[in-house]
Order: sequence, then C-alpha cells, then structure tokens
Amino acid sequence: MPDLAQYNPKAPVRRWYLGYSLRVLGALVAVVAGYWLLRSLDFERLVGVLGEARPGYLLLVPTTVLAEQWVRAWKWRQIVSAICELRTTWAFRALMAGYVPGLAVGFGTSALARSWLLARRTGTHTSTLLATTTVDRLIDAFAFAFFIGLTAVVAELPSSQVLLTQGLRWSGLLVVSIALFVLLLLTDLRRGRGRRFAGVVRILPTRTRTWLKAGVEGYAHGIVWPRAQLRRAGIVAAALLIKLIAGTQYLWAGLAFGIVLAPGDYLFIMVFLGTLVFLGFFVRVPGTGLLASLFALELLGVPKAEALAMTLTVIASFILTIVVGGGVALIREGVGLSQLLSRARNVGGGHSSG
Repeated sequence: MPDLAQYNPKAPVRRWYLGYSLRVLGALVAVVAGYWLLRSLDFERLVGVLGEARPGYLLLVPTTVLAEQWVRAWKWRQIVSAICELRTTWAFRALMAGYVPGLAVGFGTSALARSWLLARRTGTHTSTLLATTTVDRLIDAFAFAFFIGLTAVVAELPSSQVLLTQGLRWSGLLVVSIALFVLLLLTDLRRGRGRRFAGVVRILPTRTRTWLKAGVEGYAHGIVWPRAQLRRAGIVAAALLIKLIAGTQYLWAGLAFGIVLAPGDYLFIMVFLGTLVFLGFFVRVPGTGLLASLFALELLGVPKAEALAMTLTVIASFILTIVVGGGVALIREGVGLSQLLSRARNVGGGHSSG
C-alpha cells in the first residue's frame, strides 16, 4: 500500500505540464525546421519528378523493407533458440504484427505485442521473450556503432560540416557506452545480482516499473546467448546485414528519380537517421524522420524536389508495407487489434495463454 505521507499530489500535475511543454516545444521545432527545409520548394517540379518515377525501382523499396524484416526475424530466431525452437515464419509474423499496435498507440507497445504473440506459439513466458528482444536490440546497437565509425572514415561530407562529423563520432561513443551499460545490467540480472537493474527500474514510468517487477524472474531467463559458434556468428552477420539492407532503401528510391550517390553517402544517411531516431526516445519532435531525411539528402547535394520525392517514397513504402504486412500477420495469427493491444498492456510475468 502506498505511503500517503510521502505522496505529493502536485507531482502528476507537474509531470503533465512537463510532458505537454516538451510536446509543444517539439512541435515548434518541427514547424521551424520544416519551413527552413521546404521554403524554396518548387511544387510544380516536385509533381513532375513524381510523375517521371521508375516503377521498377519504386517496387524495390517495399521489397527491401520486407527483406530487412525477414533477416531480423531470422536473427531473433537464432537468439530464442537458446530457450526453445521456433520457425522463422513465426518470428516474422510476430515482428510484422507488432508494428500495428506500435502505429496505433506508440512504438513502446511493439516489443510487448511481439513477445506475447510468439509466447502463444512456443508456450514460453512473455517476459522471457521480451528479454530476448532486448538482447536482439543490444546486438543491433553494437552493429550500429560499427557503421557510425565506418561512416566517419569513408563518408565525404562537405568541409563546412566539421561539427556534424564530430557529432557522428561522439554519437558512436554514446551508443557504445549505453550498449555496454545495458549489457552490464543484463549480466547482473542474469547472475542474480539485480541491484543496478532495480535502480534503473525506479526511474521508469509506474506501469512499466510494475510490469518489470512482476516479470523479473521470467525476464532474467530470457537473457541468453546461443552456445553454438555458428549461430553466434550468424546473429552478428545478420545485424550488420540488416543495416546494409536498410541503407539500400535510399539507393532504390534515388534510382527511381534519377539520383545516384556515392556508397559512403548511403551509409551516412542510414547512420544519420538512425542517430536521430535514437535521440527521439529522449526528445520527441514530430516528423523527425522526414525532416532528417530532407536535411541529409540536401546536405549531400540532392535537389530539393528529388530529396522530398525520395523521402516520401521511403516513408510511404515503410508505412504501407508494415500496415498491410502487419494486418495480414494478425489475420494469420487469428488475433484482433483490440485483443493484441489489451495483451500488450497487461501481460505479466506468467505463462502466456492463447
């Protein structure tokens, strides 16, 4: 029972004002940045560019999205193999279906939804599978840090962008530092020494904190790493391949509108957007992906109309693919969206049920 003597009735109000203020500030930043990036856009030229798009290359963008998700599902399967056996198709359907509640409510629900869907198939604890997604993202973080370092070496940015180059290098160090800290937390929890983990949990929102405390035992069982060297190598290779596949989305989108960049430029776009997505967990700015993509492409010398056409193609292809693919996956799993949202919000540490 909560200690009423320590309860501060003004705290929820302050949190609401802080959250509201940050959202308003983020919206203002988005409006100003959008105006600055699009202030000289020629809409007639944009229409002409879109009308001359090459359909074959356009179709390769959503195909690339599906390929990336399939490799991601295969990688997840290799991690989960230390707990139980499953098919790549099960992991793929869970991944795709998880995007749907993420779009409807917020991407914080995606991992929970995927874990619950896969738990129905395997009879495993939902919290255990949720931990495997954490391990999965941890591997992604180290792979991303590798590409940040590679980009800092091979990408040829304008000499005037010294601060941006330095920012990339520091962001790589930041990603590695956070990844190592998370690795330390998971290692402690797996070994039964969860004091650092408990300290981090205390700063999380009440709902998340309650869920983690209830499912901490099952979560600890999901902090695994396959024993087979071949599987380990496959996981690392898949993490690197996923980043490369993601970078080719801008290759195909550019070719659709007659734009060809240097290989290092595609790496820069992937790293730059990924870094801002990471920072978006701390500072919410509406339309971050669109604005960042426009900025990166214009920085690399892509004309404004073509830059917007490429950006819209990549974003629309991703949304359309995950909405259609996620919907089909939900139908194949026999789960409605309302049921999935309810399960994602209320899963606990116990056995999942169908």
